[in-house]
Amino acid sequence: MTDKKTQELAEQFEDLTIKKQMKILAYKAANSKLYFKEILEEFEKTLLQAILEKYDNNKLKMSIGIKLHRNTITKKMKKLKIKEKKKKSK
Repeated sequence: MTDKKTQELAEQFEDLTIKKQMKILAYKAANSKLYFKEILEEFEKTLLQAILEKYDNNKLKMSIGIKLHRNTITKKMKKLKIKEKKKKSK
């Protein structure tokens, strides 16, 4: 699915609370053939990638924003095989 398509679908959920959105995802995940661990890892990876993007791949700003230690973020990224994007030089 393209990022544009994902963004369009996300906008359709705009009126729903995060809890309602998560209930929809949980229902779909429960009816998939994925194992619990796979579902959690995929959600955590997707969430970390989105938050990293929000903070322009700055783990220090991200750690302050989400109240999770920078070293914990680095460990999770390594575990989930999230590659660190290089910051743009000015």
